[in-house]
Amino acid sequence: MEYYQEITLIPDCEVPVMFLWTKLFGTLHLAFVNQRKENNAEFGISFPQYSENGVGEKLRIFAEKKEMLEALQLDRVLNRMQDYVHIVSVRKVPVKRLTGYAIYSRYQPDASVEQKARRYAKRHPESSYEEALELMKQRTEKYQLPYIQIKSLSNGQFFPLFIRKKTVEEESNYGFGTYGLSAKSSVPEF
Repeated sequence: MEYYQEITLIPDCEVPVMFLWTKLFGTLHLAFVNQRKENNAEFGISFPQYSENGVGEKLRIFAEKKEMLEALQLDRVLNRMQDYVHIVSVRKVPVKRLTGYAIYSRYQPDASVEQKARRYAKRHPESSYEEALELMKQRTEKYQLPYIQIKSLSNGQFFPLFIRKKTVEEESNYGFGTYGLSAKSSVPEF
């Protein structure tokens, strides 16, 4: 990933940052999908202010070529949000300022405890649903990851898009999804 563009959210007392993330991410997702269809383009993203408390107020979008980011036309795509975003022009990744690489991936929590218990009881006839439920309650995984609330285009429901960050030593590129996230591909950190 050689080029990037940075977006900074500008919340105010009436428009909270979570609302802005929902609008921004939905819009970017559609732009990524359209560019993938038209130009087979892939974009990786990073959150420079990422912490376990949240993703912060900045987003970087990375691409292999400057033209790929220019084709996104973020100024036009995010025109409705112009009062709430600051978009930096396309820039080359500052190699001298690199601190390493990171993988930003989607984390999907397992099914609910009740679903796990039903499945366990079905697969283990010697256990009742109640026994399986107690067992699954003990195994329940605790996680605390930042997320962005996303609205599904297919059913209109909101869901949390949990984002996990993993720091890695080397750059890797296996491809990115239409949210700009990947389980294996890294983006530069600076």
